[in-house]
Amino acid sequence: MIVIGGGFAGLAAAREAAWAGRAVLLLEARDRLGGRTWTSEWNSEAIEYGGQYVHWHQPHTFTEISRAGIALEVDRAPDETAWWVGNERRTGTMAQRDEIARAGWDLFVEGVTEALPQPHAPLAAIDRLARFDRISMAERVDQLKLTDEQRDVLLAELESVSSAPLQNAGAVAVLRWHALSGYSLALTQFCGGRVTMRAPTRELLESVAGGASFERRLGTLVAAVRQTGGHVEVETRDGTMFPAAAVVVAVPLNVLGAIEFEPALSEAKQAAIAQGQASRGVKLFIRARGPALQINTIRPGHPFGYLTTEERYDDGSQLMLGFGLDAERCRIDDLSWVQRELDRIVPGYQLIDATMHDWLDDELARGTWAVHRPGWYEHHHAEMQRREGRVLLAGSDLANGWSGFIDGAIESGIRGGTLAAAISR
Repeated sequence: MIVIGGGFAGLAAAREAAWAGRAVLLLEARDRLGGRTWTSEWNSEAIEYGGQYVHWHQPHTFTEISRAGIALEVDRAPDETAWWVGNERRTGTMAQRDEIARAGWDLFVEGVTEALPQPHAPLAAIDRLARFDRISMAERVDQLKLTDEQRDVLLAELESVSSAPLQNAGAVAVLRWHALSGYSLALTQFCGGRVTMRAPTRELLESVAGGASFERRLGTLVAAVRQTGGHVEVETRDGTMFPAAAVVVAVPLNVLGAIEFEPALSEAKQAAIAQGQASRGVKLFIRARGPALQINTIRPGHPFGYLTTEERYDDGSQLMLGFGLDAERCRIDDLSWVQRELDRIVPGYQLIDATMHDWLDDELARGTWAVHRPGWYEHHHAEMQRREGRVLLAGSDLANGWSGFIDGAIESGIRGGTLAAAISR
């Protein structure tokens, strides 16, 4: 059988099928494994351009971390916590800001226990979830009665997790992360952005990839998947053909449209692919010199409206990590622009350098982590998991649980690899 895509989902699928005794060929378009998880070097520092946050509440990831023997690290609390209300910068403790955020957040997710009683089965109560699924995050916020401060803090929190303009992002994404984390804002923040591995994510990738024997071909871009009779044929962009008994296509939702399927996928799948998922944001790194403080600052509407200290150095500089909701708004190559925007969110720091990977412009990603548009769960989720003959779709974007996280990728890959192995008998 063949697996298309060498991210965590593809590796988990290939390993699962190999464990079942199948001969597996994995085809990856990039010159590396990992997909939207990518450890690279910048200024002699190993940084994670893509996914990096993990937690023991993420069962598939934590199993792999335990198997690999990788230790975890919890971010330290900031020395300075700031938030913006209009053009006014306010400071206090993280507990104070969280209390402001909780007022809006708890109203946003009100009804979640009935709508998502089983966090890893998002369709278990779809009749109750549907009212949330039909609206965007922006529309949900508009339904809430909030003070200006509560609204601005909530908007900044939502923008940092949505990786997309709030009018495009479905409200259910927030409800799902909340439910998966144990139905609390504090745990949602902890599970989604406080815990990292002490080892680079590539070590976890290598552990998953090394768990079974299967053939891998990097730099191999797939153009078409064709089913005829009782087998499947995969054609690469250079015209090479690979036959298979079954195929798992584990690529991001926003690039599925670049692969030709014969016969065509169902009309419902085509509609889901055409809609795509909403994420178009950015994860960026800033090296700056200024006050020797561990900072955490949020500002709604800012190009990188969430900014926190990653590392502090002996020379008085620090590495800051930021998240923005639209990559096209980030002119990272213009350091004067970065300095102006840095001043607008955390004044008092002198920019040294900045970097990011533009996942939106990346033809093999076309976006960051999965944030589905309104209507996804009512109309598309189940259909995208349904097999089409000997072809199955997989990936973090299609996960039942932690969609958009490493855990969701592994979950979906395990499911896809297990079903494909059964088909390949």
